[in-house]
Amino acid sequence: MSRNVLNSGDCGDGSEGGRGDYKGIYELLAELCKNLAGPSENHREILRHVTQYISNCPTALGSTLPFDETSILTKITHHLDSFAAKSVTSNICSAGSQFGAAGSDCTNSAGEISSAINNSALFLKFHEQLKAALPDEHQRTALLTFLYFMSDSKYSTDNVHNVGNVNSHRSHLMTSTNSAFQSIRSHLLHKTSNQQQPQHSILPVNNRARNEESVKPMVSGRGTFNRMTPENDPTGGNCGVIHGVNFPSLRADGSKSLDLQNNVNDDIVQNIIYVFTGIQGKYLKKDVISGRFKLDSKVKSLDVVQAGMLLRLSELGYYHDLVQSYTDSKSGLCPLGLMGQGFVSALKKELTRYYGMVATLQEQLNRQRDHEHNTILRGNSIIPMRHERLTLMKILVWSVDALKRLQWLATIAEACREKKGGALASMVHSFLNNGNPTVKSLVRELLLAICGPLYQMLSHWLLEGEICDPHGEFFIECLSQVGPDRLWHDKYRVRIAMLPNFMSTEMAHKILVTGKSINFLCEICEDKRPVKGRDELRLCIEENADHIFSRVADTKLHSTIDAIYLNTSKRVLDIVMGPHKLLEHLQAMRRYLLLGQGDFIGILMENLKCELDKPAKELYSYDLSSIMDAAIRSTNAQYDDPEILNHLDVRLLTPCDGDIGWDILSLQYTVRGPLATMLEPCMGIYQILFKPLWRMKHMEFVLSSKIWKDQKCNAKPLRAMGSELNQVLYRLHLLTSEMIHFIHQMQYYILFEVIECSWAELQDRVQSAKALDDILDAHDEFLNAIKCGAFLDSNSGQLCQNMENVYDGIIRLELWQNKFYEICFKELSARKEYKNHIFISEEAGEFGVTAERQLERDQERKIFEQIIGSYHKSLDNICADYEKAVRCFLLALNSHNDHNLQLFGIRLDFNEYYKKRDQRLCVPLTFEHMRMSIMFNGNKSLAGSRYSAMN
Repeated sequence: MSRNVLNSGDCGDGSEGGRGDYKGIYELLAELCKNLAGPSENHREILRHVTQYISNCPTALGSTLPFDETSILTKITHHLDSFAAKSVTSNICSAGSQFGAAGSDCTNSAGEISSAINNSALFLKFHEQLKAALPDEHQRTALLTFLYFMSDSKYSTDNVHNVGNVNSHRSHLMTSTNSAFQSIRSHLLHKTSNQQQPQHSILPVNNRARNEESVKPMVSGRGTFNRMTPENDPTGGNCGVIHGVNFPSLRADGSKSLDLQNNVNDDIVQNIIYVFTGIQGKYLKKDVISGRFKLDSKVKSLDVVQAGMLLRLSELGYYHDLVQSYTDSKSGLCPLGLMGQGFVSALKKELTRYYGMVATLQEQLNRQRDHEHNTILRGNSIIPMRHERLTLMKILVWSVDALKRLQWLATIAEACREKKGGALASMVHSFLNNGNPTVKSLVRELLLAICGPLYQMLSHWLLEGEICDPHGEFFIECLSQVGPDRLWHDKYRVRIAMLPNFMSTEMAHKILVTGKSINFLCEICEDKRPVKGRDELRLCIEENADHIFSRVADTKLHSTIDAIYLNTSKRVLDIVMGPHKLLEHLQAMRRYLLLGQGDFIGILMENLKCELDKPAKELYSYDLSSIMDAAIRSTNAQYDDPEILNHLDVRLLTPCDGDIGWDILSLQYTVRGPLATMLEPCMGIYQILFKPLWRMKHMEFVLSSKIWKDQKCNAKPLRAMGSELNQVLYRLHLLTSEMIHFIHQMQYYILFEVIECSWAELQDRVQSAKALDDILDAHDEFLNAIKCGAFLDSNSGQLCQNMENVYDGIIRLELWQNKFYEICFKELSARKEYKNHIFISEEAGEFGVTAERQLERDQERKIFEQIIGSYHKSLDNICADYEKAVRCFLLALNSHNDHNLQLFGIRLDFNEYYKKRDQRLCVPLTFEHMRMSIMFNGNKSLAGSRYSAMN
């Protein structure tokens, strides 16, 4: 065991013996600590500090030794001489006070004095053997450093704790010391015997033998010194002079040298304590640029080891100044806001704790200086009081934890520079990922101090629905420029930049909705009753503040926030669904703005037909409102709640040149009170959806109430002209049937498959909703589904354009048919008049008409036939344009990403009539074709958006 410890090369070579001897090393450390502590019970505390220092700095003593070989050799020699002088002084005083005692006691004292004087020479001989046994200077220096600190500590401890029992403890001290020397000696002799090069040893073999022989009498197996008898005493029993040494002068010189050394050591320690608090001293000056401490060039009394230790310890003062600068508001480095002040207060608290530790060192140094002048009475003699001195090495061991803590504080403070609010908390929280438990504990303390203002703002928001954030640190912000009518959607929002990274987006949304619900109840609904769970939440925030740092939302704080979120949401939901009838209003908007009330829309169009055919500038909304009221009274809409019907009104859009009443008419549903706060953003979407639905309904009205109705009514009167009109009428009837089929399928798809099916889903989600946002989200999805189904989304620009081309064909057919029937009835009227003229002439006996009249009539018939031919051609053009628009519409449907639209295209061309006329519709929907179609539609949409932006 001793060989493994003394020979550092054997401990770290990675062999099985080296790796498996940790238990023995620990036991040796425990024995050394017991020897250092003496009879006191603080050896466990010393062992704890030793093992902690080894774990924190495993290579500190091995890589950076505090002394070189020459310096440590000088210190050990000086220490042995000082010990000899003190032993001589103590024994002389003892012998003088007990002069009348037995001669054996005097003989023992003389032997011990002689042994103490020869210790320095004996050590020098051992060092010569050590140099021969260990050629590596680093190993020798490490071993000598260990011996020096062990002997120094044991001597100090022995004098501190055993002032009254010197002789008894001296026996124990010599036993352990001689045992250690015996182990070293055997180790050195073993090494020396194995040396193959004799020149490695400075002493000759015969000298080493003589030295060994000289050592043997001094060190026995029992670890005691041989007694000196009067016979072998050269002084003849004179205790005042031994071997020619004048003990009073030796005592004075040793005491003076020791005092001078202690004063220098105390001066260095005092300067390093000043440096710990950022104060320059005699040996260290502060660099103006870097802020670090450097050695004063004027000081020449420090050796290399002391200078190195001073520079190493000065790092503590540098990091102290660095941390202190982050607490100064004038430096511009400290964090901002209330949470920043919490961080600064935590740094100041850490500095206060650090100052307390430095004050402990200062107190120990002051006590050390005071004890140098204190003496104690032993028998008839007055001797100085011994104590354990404060050295740079002890301060270095003490500074390990403090330096690490200040370094982490400086690193965290630098990362948090000029940050505030949630960004500050996020930055500090990121240091919790460190695996060091000490760092985790430090970061958690800082987080608790930082988040103190956050807890207050969070509590105020969740309990009162108000934001108290003068520095903009809270992750929820209030937009003061937004009015109460936009309170629910736009007045409050989550500020992503201030959202701490330990809080999920879902939790932030719940906190936002909770405070917003309380604010909505107080300001809009005027319901100021306290929210259920207020006391529980306040108590939970006070007692379990650190739960908010949990990455898993399973703590008591998270469950309490969830509970108050559900309570406030249910309370808002009950109010808007009960007294304010949210679902009834949504259903009324579906029936009137989305044309779900079919009988009302049909009667309204019939009553407004004459007004809407006029130019747009000749219409007035109050005239149309009275017509709408009449339509309500004549349909099932009259049975609706009068409060609901009072929200319905007619609105005329701003007309453009050439617009008629059909182009600018719009129904308007006005919501008031709390519902306006929630539904106001959606009313614009309802207006957007109403226009294409109204136009589609108008096309159906044109086909059914005008075109088809005129054809049925005019078929019998024009039967007499059948031979001339059959071809045109046949083509007209076919085209009308195609258009009616298209419009009916379009209406069925949009009004039933899109609107009604989406409404059924909305009702299901309303029934299962736990919060108002669930209903609003379902309502938004309902409107988005209708926008996609009505070809109003961004991906359906080509479909919308093709559908408008189809509607243009219907309007052209209406105009064509009106003129066509006008000409036909004009010709029919002329023919009837001609026949009546012939009948009247025959009755009068004038024998018919004249030749001029006959020629005129024949000329008019020919002109009519030519006009019919031209109308036939124009009808063919309308048919061709309509068919082309339908084919393009079907192609856009078939290449759309939505499979529902693809199925709708198949239903429109159920008998493949258009597919046979257009080869593009016969192409299979391969990936390449669909991709090209998507690119084509995307380019069209982009071009349309650019054109709209230019306009």
